[in-house]
Amino acid sequence: MNEKLKTVFRGKVVNKAHTTNTGVDEFPRYVLEYLIDNYCKEETFHQDMERVVKRLKENFVYGAEAEKIRHYVRENRQHSVIANLEARLVETEDKYWATIGAINEQFVNIPESIVRQYPMLLSGGMWGTIDLIYDETEVHGKKIRPFKIAAFTPFQVSVIDVNDFIAKRREFTTDEWIDILVNSCGLSPDRMTHRQKLIYLCRCVPLVESNVNLVELGPRETGKTYLFRNISYYAHVLSGGKATPAQLFINLNTGRIGEVGTRDAVVFDEIANTDFADPKALVSIMQGYMQDARFSRGKKELLAFASLVFVGNLDVQGAQPHEKYFHLFEPLPEFLQVTAFLDRVHGYLPGWDVPKLAPDSYARDYGFVTDYLCEILHELRKMDLVGAAKSRFELLDLAGAAHGLSGRDYRAITKVASGFLKLLYPNGVFTDDELHEVLMLSCELRQRVRDQLHLIAPGEYERVRLGFRMKSTGQESAPELPDSGRVQRVTLPEKPAIGEVVGLGIVGERGCILRFEMQAVKGTGRIVPLGSIQKVMRESIEAAAQYIRAKHSELGISAEWRQNFDVAILATYMGVPKEGPSAGIAIVAGIVSALMRRPVRNDVALTGEITILGRVLPVGGVQQKVRAAFDAGLREVLLPADNLPEAQTLPANVLAAVKLTPVRDISEVIKQVLLSADASVDA
Repeated sequence: MNEKLKTVFRGKVVNKAHTTNTGVDEFPRYVLEYLIDNYCKEETFHQDMERVVKRLKENFVYGAEAEKIRHYVRENRQHSVIANLEARLVETEDKYWATIGAINEQFVNIPESIVRQYPMLLSGGMWGTIDLIYDETEVHGKKIRPFKIAAFTPFQVSVIDVNDFIAKRREFTTDEWIDILVNSCGLSPDRMTHRQKLIYLCRCVPLVESNVNLVELGPRETGKTYLFRNISYYAHVLSGGKATPAQLFINLNTGRIGEVGTRDAVVFDEIANTDFADPKALVSIMQGYMQDARFSRGKKELLAFASLVFVGNLDVQGAQPHEKYFHLFEPLPEFLQVTAFLDRVHGYLPGWDVPKLAPDSYARDYGFVTDYLCEILHELRKMDLVGAAKSRFELLDLAGAAHGLSGRDYRAITKVASGFLKLLYPNGVFTDDELHEVLMLSCELRQRVRDQLHLIAPGEYERVRLGFRMKSTGQESAPELPDSGRVQRVTLPEKPAIGEVVGLGIVGERGCILRFEMQAVKGTGRIVPLGSIQKVMRESIEAAAQYIRAKHSELGISAEWRQNFDVAILATYMGVPKEGPSAGIAIVAGIVSALMRRPVRNDVALTGEITILGRVLPVGGVQQKVRAAFDAGLREVLLPADNLPEAQTLPANVLAAVKLTPVRDISEVIKQVLLSADASVDA
């Protein structure tokens, strides 16, 4: 395949093995590959590379040497440096100024002809060789501006023919083409499965498709931003630090357009550590932009085309996300964990499916020269391949939910599919089987978003099953996500213990175990709820406290307990938000246990709402809750008497294993679950 690639794309490919461990890794990959491609021959590579490295070391300006180079240019009147060059128009002077950060100079005279020849200088800058001269007679605004650019040679392919690229795609099979793309992006396809290759290439979708919003969370050392840093100078990576509306969108003081308006993709690296200035305002602007590609600041409304990518770390257990996460957006900053923002995410890349980088992970075969590939990806953004393919499939909700697919679901799937088709089949030629594979992956990425939205807000987001029908065959398909069945496991108490009680709740559409720990210590009567306890459950705690205050003599508890003791109530597995009234009887039992120093049975689970008079009211989802108790191996469930008929319709095997005990009053609960104070317990 190497020989075939070199023949078909002569002059546009490079041996990627030569681009690693060069000794000058501080340069972007496209700089190294440009120099290797232009100045190194295969048969004399090592000798040629020595000359390239020598030139780089002689002409590259290191930060600590900035003043030394400025002095050298002044003394010798001219010098060539290798650096990043940016240009800007100062309209009040009707003049272009260049910035060379390497020499700490923001006012470098640059000929308009260079700006016209290389417009990318105006949007992020370009690397290249800069021929500088020093002329102290250059005076502007009564200030001497002596640095001038005589010539600029960019490290970039000067002529790109995207039609030639598209035409030559037909020379390769799909499997060959996928391997070529993976090699071109810097990694070896030999260590990857077919699925891993496709997941890795997902990272290229924002570079070929405008306004795609992706999230990738996964283990460390999987190269989540490696591709963006090394493949495209049209991408900008924000690594931690502070992100501001002026930096991202527009500076109201200067009118300068931010990164979103000038780049193909803006990547938020280490998103959990990014400091967002005025996060609520920024997220509000971002939500509007993610929806319709427009953003407003002040009186200005602008249209932009940059894709947004949010990447970060997520712990894994085996080959799947760790069960400690209630939902898979938890590693994002809290202010981003809102449904209005998350629903605008088009796809969630499973970073846990990408292998970790190792010394032999990097490409060893031929691939496209990076700056050539960068420009091709940029040009492919202008194409539309999915439009012509829409007549070949129909998107569906195979779960038959009441509302079905939303407009955002449809937009997300079609945009991700469009990006994949441009990457894999830029000539627009693909079979139904190949289209089927692209649609399956596109549906998977959006399905993962919808699954998490359902966990976070089940009342607002139904459980849907995103799929499609191929019109040629009528075949209906939908992806199966291994992570969709991930359940957070709650361990049960090993033996009866003071203050430990098992409750039951609902997560999405399934029941779950809730484990509470209560502790009473000398204090001033405070109730301290811990562990993501939400508003309604907090009210259940207050109702429980009021009941115990009113019934203290019947329970054998001192009347002064609210003045002399603090009661801490911990809902364990603190990442899981706990809400609803159905844990009321469990909370009462736990507080009474802690105050009376009587252990709670560890083989029983409780569910039921309470009143301040001690009545037990019915709750929802009782069948799912009893099933959760059955799955956990519990022997008995205390439930409201009014819920008993519903629970008794469960399958016989469940009813045979779990005793259902109806209760109408909290006194019955205390009698059933509290053991004597001298029972063997963990205090």
